[in-house]
Amino acid sequence: MIVTRKGNLARYLYGASSNVKRNLMPAYALQWRAIRDMRSAGCTYYDFFGIPPFAEKGHPMYGLYQFKIGFGGQAVHTPGAWDLPVRPLLYQLYRWAEFLRMYYLRVLRKR
Repeated sequence: MIVTRKGNLARYLYGASSNVKRNLMPAYALQWRAIRDMRSAGCTYYDFFGIPPFAEKGHPMYGLYQFKIGFGGQAVHTPGAWDLPVRPLLYQLYRWAEFLRMYYLRVLRKR
């Protein structure tokens, strides 16, 4: 997992786990340790950095929502990340490549 700290704010940026011994819930233990370490370092806020906008059981990220909300606290919705293209032509090519990739994953691959 990757956690950053600036002033009194800690931000959980990324984490991953596998299905190996998932029943032991190692991700919960690791997250709790990070929260405690950041608190010891003087942080008063711990940002889980992203949940789905609505708590819908059918949402593909509902499990992640439950994991993050399960630690308590409150959900705070912010505008999110924005792109600032410094090379507009390359950015447009990138956007098209992303569109084609998603089209392939969602439509063509399923056929």
